[in-house]
Amino acid sequence: MHRITRHNPRRTAAVALAIALLAIAGLTQTATAADPRDPIQREDIALIEKQLQRIDWVIDRLAQRQRAQPNRRVILDTGRLRADLNDVRNGLRAYLSPPRMLPRQPTPLSGAYRAQRAEIDP
Repeated sequence: MHRITRHNPRRTAAVALAIALLAIAGLTQTATAADPRDPIQREDIALIEKQLQRIDWVIDRLAQRQRAQPNRRVILDTGRLRADLNDVRNGLRAYLSPPRMLPRQPTPLSGAYRAQRAEIDP
């Protein structure tokens, strides 16, 4: 006997939010390391980015189902959720490649290295 299952939008939204919170929790744990060039930390952040891609996929699927049900009264604001995920993603990228400081302006060299000795009075 085959059991027919119905999609539960609340459960899907809860799963998406739980995944987002786990990604953010992972971000806060990795952000405590001292050096962004640490290879283990880079792997952890790469893992978080992969999870964010999966969350994007879940949000796309949820948004598609919500569009298929236009008469629903309450829906998850997928645009706002996606904006928050993009903020997390941009924060990760900014952390991994912080903006470089402007190069300092060196003082110009004089170029006049030849000096004459002052004549000594006898």
